[in-house]
Amino acid sequence: MTPFPPSENLAFLLDGDCSISQVVINATSVSFMFANGCRIDAGVTLEYVSENGVRTIHDREWFDEGPINFHRLLETPLHKIETDQLTMTLTFEGGRQVFVHSDLQPYEAGAVLGPQDSQVGFYF
Repeated sequence: MTPFPPSENLAFLLDGDCSISQVVINATSVSFMFANGCRIDAGVTLEYVSENGVRTIHDREWFDEGPINFHRLLETPLHKIETDQLTMTLTFEGGRQVFVHSDLQPYEAGAVLGPQDSQVGFYF
């Protein structure tokens, strides 16, 4: 796994309708599908911060997890993306945030992918 690239390299996520259209939760990963065709897959620790500041950390297999509030992001536009080495922060309309963490282990933890047939994106 690798650190996240600079924030400006992720500007493609903000193109067009950058709202979350679908959240897919599997046993060991979660995928955020955007209306513009972009996608974020994560098999690592995620933090969700609600509009009123309540923080929830998701760092176990999803079937062994408590309530998950990612559904609150559906149809919510992404407003800002910030990266700092091993953390990518997604800020949504209304102030909700998702922190996606990476680490320097030898296996990939996820991907940030542009629309189908595009050549933009990276694995982390």
